[in-house]
Amino acid sequence: MEDVAVEKVGAVHVEAESISSTSSHPDVSPTRTDLTAKEQYAKLWAAIKAEKRFVWFTLYCMLLVFGWGYDAGLSGVAIAFPEFREVYGNYYAEGKQWVIPALWQSLWNAASTIGQVFGGYAAGQFADVWGRKFLLYTAVILSLASSFALVFAPNLPVLFVSKLLLGLSVGLSTATPPLYVTENAPANLRSTASSLTNVIIVLGFFCSSLTGYGSSKIQGIWSFKLAFCMTFVVPALYLIGLPFLPESPVWYMKKGREEDARKAVLRLYGNSTDVEAKLATIKKELHEEEQQANGVSQTSWRAIFSKEHRARTFVAVLGLQSQNFSGGYFANTYQTFYFELIGQSDPFQLTAISSTLQLLSNFVAVCVSDIVPRRVGLVGGGTLLIFWSVIIGGTSLASTTNHAANIALLAFMITWSMLYTATVGCYGWAVAQETSAQATRPKTISFVLVCQQLTALLVSSVFPYFINPDQLNWGGKIMFLFVGAELFIMAALYFLQPETKNRTNADIDALYANRVPARKFKRFDVVEGQVIEKSNAKDSFLSRFSRKA
Repeated sequence: MEDVAVEKVGAVHVEAESISSTSSHPDVSPTRTDLTAKEQYAKLWAAIKAEKRFVWFTLYCMLLVFGWGYDAGLSGVAIAFPEFREVYGNYYAEGKQWVIPALWQSLWNAASTIGQVFGGYAAGQFADVWGRKFLLYTAVILSLASSFALVFAPNLPVLFVSKLLLGLSVGLSTATPPLYVTENAPANLRSTASSLTNVIIVLGFFCSSLTGYGSSKIQGIWSFKLAFCMTFVVPALYLIGLPFLPESPVWYMKKGREEDARKAVLRLYGNSTDVEAKLATIKKELHEEEQQANGVSQTSWRAIFSKEHRARTFVAVLGLQSQNFSGGYFANTYQTFYFELIGQSDPFQLTAISSTLQLLSNFVAVCVSDIVPRRVGLVGGGTLLIFWSVIIGGTSLASTTNHAANIALLAFMITWSMLYTATVGCYGWAVAQETSAQATRPKTISFVLVCQQLTALLVSSVFPYFINPDQLNWGGKIMFLFVGAELFIMAALYFLQPETKNRTNADIDALYANRVPARKFKRFDVVEGQVIEKSNAKDSFLSRFSRKA
């Protein structure tokens, strides 16, 4: 094996040595990645009890991400309301139903996405300028104002603007809480904390489906307006607790306000925490010594595309793109409307059942997030979804009057959604948050979210033309379009995605600095800043291979 080029990574100070020369290091103790499932659960539970104050703040902070899931579900649920289509749509005589014009339907779906693009960009642009709490306050107030306008929108143009502003608040709400939690989470809690993003999103989708189901029993325009009113609840409750959330210690350290950071650490972790150790870790992860030595700002947009960080940025982007191009938009946002199109008598009830199963599968995924490797969860899960998509597309070729085919299609659609939330949905967010470096994390998460929303905008803009009964009316056959794109993304992730489960930020920095191939991260340990190949890495691989033979 060729020598690996070694660089100094901030305060990590990786020693100059080849990977081959360290492969037989005699004193390497097992890392967290070598622990049994029982041992990892024991360590996780111990960490939760030790950091329970931070855990409560994490649960509170992540609650704001609820808006993404609720808004995504609301888009599809609203269109499924006959009253909504009657108030804002046109009568389609051939189909004997009211239909929102495809253009306005595209704008309705795209409005939130466009807003999220600008909200995600604003989070990255201003998170290091004004702090995390300022963005949280902005997101909450904007959400309340736009929700009010949404409920009382008299026509489609006002409805579009209201949804656009709501999307802006959702963009801020989706980028800022994961940033706050991931940058401050202890290493032994970061895997679980970063996996919470999709749980809260699915919780929002779950609540939107339940609200839609309940509202569908109401006659008149307040059926869908009640669903809109629910957008007030979480932001209003969140605003009550926001004054008690401390500003991020990492942001204080970036601004050179060490005394404020010390106070924030005490509020965030409790009086029993080792404040100086926390501050020392933050300094090391921010690479302050390197930054001062070379004068390069790690908080600029250019930094995430630098030679040091661009590979990590690309992987983070792919993590979320795997969600868009797996077909998640169709299976989630348009699920209620599609159930109605294929003739199901109660599409709202089916969506409520589907979202309940998704929520349960996502909880299971988070519970095993410290056990299941990131590569297995994302690459393995994405590959499984490709096969499921082919089945859904193939089943959709049958006539809508074919009862057996419709039952099979429903089963595969619902189980696809469960697999999606447990794999690509959960681990895509975790990879996007964990792969970025501490110093560039605000800009990286923001850029990833913008890219994710731009492709979502593309999908949402053309989607109605494929699925509307007065247009192409493809139905589930549209899943065939996602298979090719997802194959490309899974292939790229197989070679480029590192295994970040239970790795500290400093460990990930050291492995990247030593140019260890991303798919081989699991075979290496980082001991006192030195990258060392595990002595049993090759032996265990050969033994597994021989057993298979």
